[in-house]
Amino acid sequence: MMGFLKKHILELLVQRGLLTAAQLEEISAIQKQRGGSFSSLLIEKNIIEKDKLNEFIRDNTTLPRVDSAGLSINPDIITILSGDTARKYRLLPLSKDGQLLKVAIADPLTILDLEEIKELQGYTVNPVLGPEGELTALIERNYSNLFRYDSNSQTMEAILSSVAELSSRAKDDLAKSDIAHMAQEVPIIRATNFILEKAIELKASDILIEPLEKMMRIRMRIDGMLHQIETLPLTFHSFIVSRIKVISNLDIAEHRLPQDGQFKIKLKNNREVEFRVSVIASATGEKVAIRVLDKSLDLLDIDRLGLRPEALERLKKAALMPNGMILVCGPTGSGKTTTLYSILKYIHSPEKNIVTVEDPVEYQIKGINQVSVNPKTGLVFSRCLRSILRQDPDVIMVGEIRDFETMDIAIKAALTGHLVLSTLHTTTAAGSIVRLLDMGVQPFLINASVLAIISQRLSRRVCLSCRDKIAGEPYYAGRGCKDCISSGYSGRLLVTEILYISPKIKEAVSSAELDEEAIKKLARQEGMKTLREEAEAFALAGTTTKEEVLRVTPAD
Repeated sequence: MMGFLKKHILELLVQRGLLTAAQLEEISAIQKQRGGSFSSLLIEKNIIEKDKLNEFIRDNTTLPRVDSAGLSINPDIITILSGDTARKYRLLPLSKDGQLLKVAIADPLTILDLEEIKELQGYTVNPVLGPEGELTALIERNYSNLFRYDSNSQTMEAILSSVAELSSRAKDDLAKSDIAHMAQEVPIIRATNFILEKAIELKASDILIEPLEKMMRIRMRIDGMLHQIETLPLTFHSFIVSRIKVISNLDIAEHRLPQDGQFKIKLKNNREVEFRVSVIASATGEKVAIRVLDKSLDLLDIDRLGLRPEALERLKKAALMPNGMILVCGPTGSGKTTTLYSILKYIHSPEKNIVTVEDPVEYQIKGINQVSVNPKTGLVFSRCLRSILRQDPDVIMVGEIRDFETMDIAIKAALTGHLVLSTLHTTTAAGSIVRLLDMGVQPFLINASVLAIISQRLSRRVCLSCRDKIAGEPYYAGRGCKDCISSGYSGRLLVTEILYISPKIKEAVSSAELDEEAIKKLARQEGMKTLREEAEAFALAGTTTKEEVLRVTPAD
């Protein structure tokens, strides 16, 4: 039906002189090339005004209309569409009978785009018009709530009811002792535990608890992307924040200054999860950010990083060097620390004395000596590194090189027979060499000490349960299902480019006219695959999507 409607309307537009055959062919070619909304392209090219096109479609179709009462939702079919698609096109699946799918649309223009939506391919779509305001609200509510587990819904409802009763009894101005007492109340403990357990179930890396003007919002970062999990009454905020402060050993009466803390919880089978807490005052109240470190995920295995075989071989070759420096670079949250830990675990043996200096120690590895810096007492990276060199180490890991002094000591350690691993905040492997020069490191020291530079990104994996090959293209995309919480993605994979400091690279580094592009060109000639090339290989293998390739990697 959707294809027939589109064809009918386009033919009528041409017949009425509102669209020429040449313009129709041009728009069709543009859409095929770059995708997007057909109706938006008509408007963008100033072929027809939006209001006029909308009125024309409304007058020349007999789309059924439903009122608010007719917008009854079947939760089993919500996952047919991803949240992004539902919001972009303002669509809401209402019911399904075999392959006949009833879908509510807010804008008549949407019928020109229905057949372009990959999630709807394979269905016979029966579109109906719904009230725009109510439909938009329903889309937001239903797709925001997709993360709730049915098995816990009644539990959460009971928790919220208990917290609401508790908050109604609370005074507006509570003393410190009162706050501490209320943070120990059973409803508050249960509500906080529910949030933490939900994060573990969803394999979230971060939890954000944020006070807004009229509500409290809970978001979680899953596979690198933020998702809204829950919204609660604003009156709950102070209780839950106080509870988190109590278990993190923070000052519950301090509401102005930033605070940092941590705590651990044990689940079944002695499974231990650590939480790092940061509290900061915002304009609407205290915002809490919690980093989730689930040590049971067993990510610290070089063979389980998800690298392609060629990249894995290059990484292992660099890790087995007897001395020198290996640098891992990339933006915050790109998995640099996990890569370093994986290398340490790979090369660890009783014959090696491995010492790390970190801020803070994120994972404890048996048999490895790990030191945490403490700037408050003057125990910074450079000072720790000097002391470590007197501890007879074979391998040294420095969590991050932030200044020239730390870099200078690390380079000298690499030159005196130690293998040094560290991270640097740069975007590309070749760009890291330029960064080292900017920090004041002499070219001959770079050539003498640095073995390899690894630049990396984390890309989302396409969901294997709902992926489909895109028609006419060599790529795959996820439709969205319960397994991937309607996102089309499940898990992440590591994309790397590994630059070896070869004789030709050393020659370029020593050149007076050092150029990042020249280094990159030389490295590619010697077998280095760039981030974009590695990601593209994953996409062609059906492991990720072309959208992820463009999102996470810079153009070559």
